[in-house]
Formats: sequence, structure tokens, C-alpha cells
Amino acid sequence: MRSVHALILCAVFAAAFPSFAHAQAKETVLYSFGTNGGSADGNSPFAQVVFDAAGNMYSTTLIGGVPDAGLCPMGCGTVFELSPTKTGGWTETIIHEFVAGVDGEGPYGGALIFDSQGNLYGTTLGTGQCTPTNCGTVFELSPSGNGQWNETVLHSFAGAPDGNGPSASVVFDSQGNLYGTTDAGGAYNRGTVFELSPPSLPGGSWTETILYSFCPPGNMQSCPDGAYPEGGVIFDKQGNLYGTTVEGPLAWGLVYELSKGQDGTWTESVLYKFSKNGGNSEAGLVMNAGVLYGTMYSGGTESPTCAQEDIWPYPRTCGGMFQLTPLKHGWLGQTLLLSGGNGGNPTAPLTLSGNAGYSTSYLGGAGYGVVLEVQSAATALYTFCTNGGGCPDGAYPFGGVIVHAGKVYGTASWGGDFKQGVVFSITP
Repeated sequence: MRSVHALILCAVFAAAFPSFAHAQAKETVLYSFGTNGGSADGNSPFAQVVFDAAGNMYSTTLIGGVPDAGLCPMGCGTVFELSPTKTGGWTETIIHEFVAGVDGEGPYGGALIFDSQGNLYGTTLGTGQCTPTNCGTVFELSPSGNGQWNETVLHSFAGAPDGNGPSASVVFDSQGNLYGTTDAGGAYNRGTVFELSPPSLPGGSWTETILYSFCPPGNMQSCPDGAYPEGGVIFDKQGNLYGTTVEGPLAWGLVYELSKGQDGTWTESVLYKFSKNGGNSEAGLVMNAGVLYGTMYSGGTESPTCAQEDIWPYPRTCGGMFQLTPLKHGWLGQTLLLSGGNGGNPTAPLTLSGNAGYSTSYLGGAGYGVVLEVQSAATALYTFCTNGGGCPDGAYPFGGVIVHAGKVYGTASWGGDFKQGVVFSITP
């Protein structure tokens, strides 16, 4: 049954994102993976891009790079840099290739982040201490000054009761500690929120602390506190953490808050429970003026261009976006649903820029995904693969987008000249 707080969002989104009309935006493919032959230059970019101060872009590919005949014959994934040229093009450089069983495998949907010294941080979904059952890592890449980057594995997950399978970005607090989630593992094997603290002396080891393990014994059928957090966490100004889980007491997931007590322990509060009218949030959150925004992978409107919730005869539903507004007693949850034509099944968080929010939907549109603009309504800013023929403009955008110098930048996990994915820009 639909919650009284799960309203179709019209007036509230209109206030947050004033509407204006526009035609289909122009897309430019900046790089098609496979250009150098095979998967040597990367394959299947699943993450958002990030810019440095000089205007270079960085991100990851799920596969590609050095082949491993045992664990990843098409390569274990890469970290790449795209640098603008004087002629208006972009040059790709692989700054790291993962080697399964050593430093990780499969950097998934989380964007890389920079620290103040220009080092990059990210996660891999696989390997680590669980090889070959793939528990994942948190890594750092440091520029050496000669164009090379040196990798350090900050933590290798070991599986329950440690974490297993980090699939999102990490985030810093003001003291330089890193925070993130794992989709599985923890005390009850339903996922974790973790903290990594830097060493007190240079060259020392980072220390991991599991802050919260989801779905304790006795509740594993319903998981009232949530289960399987695929999205990362964010901080508010008071130091509380916020995130989402894919599953929960109604199997549709929820939004949670973690607050640190004076004794150092973290307590979870459930802020909002999703329902079939929109749920299964696979991405993280963004906060603006105390209001939380996010995306929902499934539920809501049915469309043939969206994903089946399970297997036939379950319907194909498109998901949407949600907003949580803090009230005196609790939170007001409101949703804005996708219809298929304007996108479907977003797997990435929203990016707020000016009077609009931007994201991607993995499906919807022509069935190959769209770039979304959210104002008073959700609009397909760009629809992928409307001309067929292998989708030279890209297809299935999994990661989010970033707004830089008036353009929207992102990745599509498939399509392009070699059907290995693309990096694109959108000019509204």
C-alpha cells in the first residue's frame, strides 16, 4: 500500500527546479573505447567522470587493460585520463591497469574522488583478500611527477564479518578519514558502512572500522533497517551519514541516517521506506539546504523500454527520483516517476547544478537510456541510440554525470565505434 508521504512530486520539484523548455540537446562523443584495438584502452565505463583543476577528466572502466586468463580474460579494469588537445579533441591515457588477485578487479559504479594533494581514491568490486571469490578493495593513485601514477591498496575486504563488494564512491570527512559502503559482508552478510582512518606515520597502514552491519539476526526476512547498500554515503554539516539500501522491510529499500554517539558508536535511523510506487535505490544521495535527493531504479510507471522487476510475468517499471524534506517530526518523502519515454531505471545519483538536477537512466527512451534533466518534471535531455546501427553515440549509461563549463559530461557503458562504451558531452 502506498505511503501517505509517497506523493507524486509536482509543486515541490517545481520550487526546487524551475522549468523551461528546450529541444533535444547536442551530444558529442569524446572517446570511444576500443580505439587502440581490443580492450587495451579500457572497456565498459560504468562510473561518472571527475575533472582536475587543469581540465583533464578521470574515470574507470569495469573491464579492459591487462588480460588475466583465469579471473578476467578481457582485463580486470582500468583507470583512465582524458586530456583536451589544442585541436579540440581528447587524448586517452591509461594511468592504471588492475591485476586480479593483486590490487583489485572491476572498478564499478562509483566515481573517483580527489584529495587536496591531487591523489585519486576509488573502489574495486572484486578480489582483495577473498581471491578468487572477490571481496573488493579501496585504492589510492598518486601522481609521481613523471606522468606515472603509483597505486596503493588502502584496504582489501575479507568478507563477513568484514565488508564484501564495494560498488560506490568513498567520501572524506574533515579529518581525512574515508567512508563508504559494501553491498554484502558485515556481521550478517547484508552489507556494511565502513570507515578507513589514515596512518599516524607516513607509509603506515590504514585502519578499517565497520560502523554498521545491516539486517541483524531475527530480522533477516524483512530487514527493517535495510539490506544491500549499493550506493555510497554523504555527510551533513553535523557529521551524520546518509545513504540508501536496495532492499528493506517491503523489499523495495529505504533511506537511512547514521548518527555518532558520544561513546563512538553509530546508530541507524530509517528516514523513508520505498514501495512499489518507486523503490530499489541503487545510487547514493545528494543534499542541498538539508533536503535529500536521490533516484529509484524500479517501481512506478510501466513501459516496454524499462526493466522487468524480476522475471516474467512481472511488469517492466521505470523508477524515478525522490526528495526527502526534513520536518519537525520526521521526513516528508515525495517522488517523481519516469515514464519510459523520458527515461527509465536510473542507477546513478542526481547532480545539482543551478536550477536543475541531472542524471542518467540506464534504460528508457529508445530502450538504450537517456541523460535526464530534472526541473518541474523529468525530461530526456538526450536519448541514446535513436538511429540504431550499433549505437555509435553510446548506450546504457550507468554512471552519473557532471556539469562542467556549461556542458554535461558522462559515460555510457556500451556502444560507440567499437561497442565498448564512450565518454560523452552534452551541450544543452
